[in-house]
Amino acid sequence: MGITVSSLNKKHRINEKFVGDIARSILKILKKEDTELEIVFLSDTAIRPVNKKYKHSGRATDVLSFDLGSCGQILISSDMALRNSRIFNTPLEKELVLYVIHGILHLSGYDDEKPGPRSRMFRKQGSIMGILCAKARLSKVLTRR
Repeated sequence: MGITVSSLNKKHRINEKFVGDIARSILKILKKEDTELEIVFLSDTAIRPVNKKYKHSGRATDVLSFDLGSCGQILISSDMALRNSRIFNTPLEKELVLYVIHGILHLSGYDDEKPGPRSRMFRKQGSIMGILCAKARLSKVLTRR
């Protein structure tokens, strides 16, 4: 399993190794350990044109997932994560991990477009977050604020 993590948004310093370890744990929980994965943290400005091209929305989004055949790619707006962490009163680190889980679940066939599948996806998301929170200190996601 090869996992590459990079942060192109210089406003938020991401601990790329730790996020890679979290992604490995998620894939292990899902029994998808042979998955090749690239996770990229972007700004709202950088994710907006990708969202427009593939989802036909001119707004920034939190997570985009792409099945590229032999590899999955997850794009995450760390700017959106910061805003949402303030709205929902959650730590930024937890919000970022939630987005990693969400992206991996999309690549694993989960869907959040319709109420039934969305409910199933969110239950799985919560279950995985619970497992990760019990095992790891999510505060390690950021190297500094």
